[in-house]
Amino acid sequence: MKNSTKRIAGFLLMAFTLMFAPLEIMASSEENDIAVLVKDDLIGGWEYTVAGAPEGYDKGLLMIIKQGDVYKAQVQLSGGAVNGENVVVKGNKITFTVNIEGETVSVALEAKGSKLSGTSTSPSNGTMTITGVKTLSAE
Repeated sequence: MKNSTKRIAGFLLMAFTLMFAPLEIMASSEENDIAVLVKDDLIGGWEYTVAGAPEGYDKGLLMIIKQGDVYKAQVQLSGGAVNGENVVVKGNKITFTVNIEGETVSVALEAKGSKLSGTSTSPSNGTMTITGVKTLSAE
């Protein structure tokens, strides 16, 4: 029951946030002004798993939004939500850090369509593999 409540709350948070997050990039040429819609594979909600991670940290929901030119990431775990810091996006790749129980965890991910893969690295657990599937889309 708690997981479904958290997922519904996460979905509602994502829905309200996306109402205000522009998904268009305006491109300009010297001859004409052309509006170009650019699909952003990163934006949305991702159900993910981390192979070998301690229980409670081995799966969750990653929410990625874009407000103006700024991306934000939030990791929703069974014990609560943690906001990403130092979020950097290049194309379909995102890196950020999260603070888990006083330890900085570095995350590097790449989106390919509805699939997400990458790694998390922390001092106590080393490097672990992350895989995910998009469950909430901005479309």
